[in-house]
Amino acid sequence: MSRSSSRDARSVGADYLVVGVDASPLRVGWAIMLGPALLDCGTWFVKQDEPIASRKQLWRDLRDNVRGYERHTRRDVRIIGIEAPFVGPNRQGSLAHARNIGQQEAFAYTSFPYAEQRLIQPSEWRRMLGLPMRGKLAAMNHAESLIAYEPGEGTIDQDTADAICIADATRRIIEAEEE
Repeated sequence: MSRSSSRDARSVGADYLVVGVDASPLRVGWAIMLGPALLDCGTWFVKQDEPIASRKQLWRDLRDNVRGYERHTRRDVRIIGIEAPFVGPNRQGSLAHARNIGQQEAFAYTSFPYAEQRLIQPSEWRRMLGLPMRGKLAAMNHAESLIAYEPGEGTIDQDTADAICIADATRRIIEAEEE
């Protein structure tokens, strides 16, 4: 699934790309932004018993996609926002999330060594976007407001919406820090 903003990426005026990632052991939502313009987004679905080699290929595909936007926009990735994992009482679930964060960080470090990484808590990205702390609808609405759908395209899933929100909040945090 790929959606893009109706704005020409080269005319936005931002000088860097932002990547947002919302990953869980079975799904990875991702989004690429240039300033306030959403360039691309989507979600991968991974089977629990799928070999690690196929997951590596998914990360390579995202790397290649982002590098294509670097070439097209003549802008580099400045920051990759990664949703911090939930650590709860379930040991196996927490370990799976920790492995997943390791994959995301390895992806970021090896694919874009010049880019900053930022782990961002859901409460932080929701606060930055002015969204309520609970519920999925507000995040979906915010994400969909950044997308220009082509005729016949449907809606996005929750993982893609969260990745868009993570990218947008990360961008806003960087802008606020630079003021």
